[in-house]
Formats: sequence, C-alpha cells, structure tokens
Amino acid sequence: MVRKVGEIVTDQLSKRFGKIKAVNRVDIVVPQGSVFGLLGPNGAGKSTTTRLLCTLLKPSFGTAQVGEFDIIENPVKVREITGVLPEEGSHTLYPSMSAYQNLEYFAKLYDVPDEEIPGRIEELLTFMELWERKNDRAGELSTGNRQRLALCRALLHKPKVLLLDEPTSALDPVAAKRVRELILSLAKKYKQTFFINSHNLSEVQRICDRIAIIDKGQILLTGTTAELREQLHAKQEYMIRVTGDIEKAKSIAESQHFVESVKVGVDSLIVTIDNPFENNSQLMQGLLAAGVNIIEFAEEEASLEDLYLEVLNGGGD
Repeated sequence: MVRKVGEIVTDQLSKRFGKIKAVNRVDIVVPQGSVFGLLGPNGAGKSTTTRLLCTLLKPSFGTAQVGEFDIIENPVKVREITGVLPEEGSHTLYPSMSAYQNLEYFAKLYDVPDEEIPGRIEELLTFMELWERKNDRAGELSTGNRQRLALCRALLHKPKVLLLDEPTSALDPVAAKRVRELILSLAKKYKQTFFINSHNLSEVQRICDRIAIIDKGQILLTGTTAELREQLHAKQEYMIRVTGDIEKAKSIAESQHFVESVKVGVDSLIVTIDNPFENNSQLMQGLLAAGVNIIEFAEEEASLEDLYLEVLNGGGD
C-alpha cells in the first residue's frame, strides 16, 4: 500500500458479493481531525465501505489504513482506535439494561480505566441531555434517545476515528443540531476524525471539510465543496430581488441574449448568465431603464444538492 498522509487512507478498496461490486477500487484520503462525508443513494456502497473500515468485512481486493494500522494486518488495533455508530445504532444497546448500565458495560469492554468511567458517562449523558434518563431502560427510550445513547457508546473510549452511519437520521432538529455541534467540537478540540455516511445533503454541507460522492461502488468525485463545484463547472446563477412587477422584470431578463435561464420567486429572479463579468451590468442597466427597482443583485452558489444531482446524472463526467 502506498503511504499517503491521512487518518484514513484507502487503496483500491474493493468488496464483491458474488458478481456484485459493492465497493469498487475506492481511493480516499481523510486528514486527521477532519469531518469527511460520504454521499450516495441507497445501495451505492456507503455502509459497505464503513464496514470494511471498521473490519466487520474483509476486502476482496485492496486495503485501507485507519490511524497507523492496516485493516487486514492489524484489525484488532483498528477496532481499538475506532468508534462505530451503525445505521441502526440503537440496536447495539441492551434494551433491558439502563442507559447508565449500557455505557458502564461498554466502557469496561473498551478498557476505559475504572476511575474514569463515571466521569465520562456523566459528561456524555449530560451533553446529550440524557442524564435525567440514566436509570431508564434503553428499550424504553424513544428512538431518538436510543440513537443519542448509541452515539455516547461510540464516544466512550475517546477513539481517534469515528465511523458514523446516518448519525442524526432518527433525531429531532434540536437533537440533530447538538450532535452536529458535538462532532465539530470534538474534531477541533481533540483532533478526532469523523467519517460520516449521510443522505442529508444540507447537513453534510454544514459540517464536513471534505466530501466524496459514491454510486454503484465507485467514487465519482471527492474534494471540498468548492473543489467539487470547480470540477463540475457548475453554472453560476444570480439572484435579483426587485420591487414592482416581477413578470415585467422576468420578460426583460429573458429578452437579453446572454441570459440562459430565468426562474421566478416571490420577489426575485434567479438567472443564469453567460459571461457574467461582462453582462451583469448590462442586465442591471436594462432592468433599471425599464423602471424595475433592484433591491439586491447577488451571486448564488451552487448548493451541494446541485452538485450531487449533477454528478449522479452524469454531469461530472
């Protein structure tokens, strides 16, 4: 395996199930202390990639390094430095045991020093707003609370790397926000590295440093959001907020030969302009000359959703 700098490095990582190539020659580099998002539709290979990285599955070809350990040569060491939250994280808990007992049990399995266990459990349950429920059986907690408890379990031994599969899928907006805050604070304060599978594009855009888009087991694009936008040559749109007759403004914009498309909102137009550096001022002059009052003329960045859909539809080729 070629040595590349990163907390997670994959080298031609592949997994087949019969004739199905679930993961096909995946090359990813995840820097230490970063938050990495793996995006893709159902069946794209996201969960299989995570299972390979945490050594639940053995590659059919290629390998990966987590921390300084190879997943094939040192699987036990990989497990020691990783925390895993599977897609159904709440299923990793013992329903008849209390929230506190679950964490106490797993802390001992993780070899957390006895004198540190009470403090770590209280810190995590308090942050997740579960301290008052510490004596409740895990099976009696709501789905969202069980997911939060499962995340506490994954964090107990202060792992260097956390592999999270849809970590906020069962959480309400407030709880999901707290989890996002926790991920960002841990990555910054303790240099913990997060590898997150998610279908929530807006969430990934908010918290991830780098993103990879996977489909049919293959990585289509990887990089920061800005880098992906540049690779895709996403067309630049502009938002024009106006007062008065919006249909009149639309008609004027559409009459300009350099305007490629016009979408109408409540009080604004979203226009795609060819060669905007030369033509933006001409469009503004045309609107003003027609008596359209312009409140705002601003560049609209392509969203991660735009990029995601364009790649899956073949726009990234």
